[in-house]
Amino acid sequence: MNFIRGMKMNSMIRGDFAVRRSAFLALLLAAALSAGGCAWWDKNVTKKVKGVTNRKITVSTDPPGADVFVGDVYQGKSPLTLKYKVGVRDFIDGFVVVVNKKGYLPVRREVSIKKDNLFLRLIRMRRRK
Repeated sequence: MNFIRGMKMNSMIRGDFAVRRSAFLALLLAAALSAGGCAWWDKNVTKKVKGVTNRKITVSTDPPGADVFVGDVYQGKSPLTLKYKVGVRDFIDGFVVVVNKKGYLPVRREVSIKKDNLFLRLIRMRRRK
């Protein structure tokens, strides 16, 4: 009976050691990359991302003076130029621009980070008789 308990305990110790060893190697790799840098990462990723992290988009409407919302946050009246930093989520999903003006139907667009200009034509609501 003690022999079986000893085997279970021994396999648990081995499993725990493997997890610790993997964590240690990951920590060691992270330290090496942060201290000395990685030439491949700097060459292939960092330079390409530098121009993308800070972007701007100009939102204009016909008629002008509409309220512009980005991600449910009021940004101002159109036409306006927005400067923003691109996050990882923006690369994947982009962001949502909503434009409202009294007497017109609201317009909602999903915008990619590649866009520099956004022009939206608002449609006047019909009056009820």
